[in-house]
Order: sequence, then C-alpha cells, then structure tokens
Amino acid sequence: MRELGKVVGHIPARAGSERVRSKNLRNIAGKPLLSYSIEAALACPQLDEVVVNTDGDDLAALADACGASVFRRDPQFASSKASGDSFTYDFISKYPVDTLVMVSPVCPMVTPADISEALTSFQNSDADTLITSSDTQMQTFCGGNPVNIDLNGPLEPTQNNTPVQTLNWAVTIWDCSAYKRHFEADGHAYIGRKRLLHPIDPLHGVKISTEGDFRTAERILLSRTIKTNKEATYWKPKISS
Repeated sequence: MRELGKVVGHIPARAGSERVRSKNLRNIAGKPLLSYSIEAALACPQLDEVVVNTDGDDLAALADACGASVFRRDPQFASSKASGDSFTYDFISKYPVDTLVMVSPVCPMVTPADISEALTSFQNSDADTLITSSDTQMQTFCGGNPVNIDLNGPLEPTQNNTPVQTLNWAVTIWDCSAYKRHFEADGHAYIGRKRLLHPIDPLHGVKISTEGDFRTAERILLSRTIKTNKEATYWKPKISS
C-alpha cells in the first residue's frame, strides 16, 4: 500500500460559465451548486484539506462560508479556453500537496463515501491517475461503429455485452509527483499514463453542463426527500369472492 502524503481535496470553480450562467453559485434544491462538492469533500476523513480553486470573489466567499480554503487562480487559467492540464499543474506547483483529489463542482450527488472508496482504490494500486466512471452494458456505438456488440450475429442479451466505461470525472485522483513529471515532459497529464477507472453509482456521477442537466439533477436531489418502501412490493390481481 502506497503512502499518500498530504492529501488535498481540490474543487476547481471558475466564475465564468457559458452554458448555464453562474452555475456554481446557482441554487439547486435549496443551496448553491458549489456547496455540494465542498460538503462532500469536508466529510471525507481521508482528506487533509479542502481547497476551492477559483478566480471569483463570490465563489471564494462561498467557499470560506462552507469551511473550505481558497486558492486564487491566476487569470490566465480562468478563461473558458484554459485546460484542466494547465490549471491543475499551476495548483500543484504552488500548493503543498502529494496526492490531489479533484471533486467535481458540477456533480452534486457525489458522496463522501465515493471519495473515500476512490482514495482506497488509488492507494491500493500502482496507478498515477484514478478517474471515476460509469459502466454500461447497453449496446454502444462510436462514430457509427459498434463498440461492444457483434453485428454479424444475433443480438446478445444486454447482460452478455462487454461493459463500456464512460468517464464522469466526479472524483479524480493524481499522484502529484507523476503529474508534474508528465506535464513537464509532454505538456499534458490530466488523463494520466497509468490510469485506474473506478466505477461509481451512475446517479452520483450525473454532471451539470446544460440547463437541461441542471433541471434533471434538481429533480433527482429533491426526490431524495420522498419516502419510499424499504422492501420491494409487487402488484397482485384482486381475487373476486
């Protein structure tokens, strides 16, 4: 089992947003979107510190109110064209951290357990990067070509298909020394070289990118207050006397 050193929860929250205006500050199911990721990270006991990386004064104030530290992002890494590779390298070059755990600010359903389990998987691996994913065995195509099905035979039951992984980036973990080394050699390191894809509950990986995503996620969050049966129940026909 590797030593993780100082483990920092990193929440990048840019002030500008093109598809959903000020989405990190927008209330969803009663509180700001950014607060969900902060609360989940703060509740994870394996994180030594939680830092919001932002260029926005209001976002910094919210982070402070929630109990997180604030890293003020250089303006050159705050535009919509700035890459995750660059602002992540900037952060780990300036902040004391050995293992960086990015918790997505736009995945409000990620849980402390998701973060904790991802860290345990990372610690027990030799990967330099862990990325959370959602698995599916549904019939999948890419560019019109089948990925996990054979078009030259009868259609297999879905459960027989090879699982396909979709990256949701709800939680991403990097070995910072490896990240620095790879970025300085290649100019990129975000997706890693020796990566571990770590599946989480697909609902926990729901990401808000558009107005439609926002409304869908809010409905899911609000539905958590609805009481449901703890045990499965089934419809039965009435027996006439």
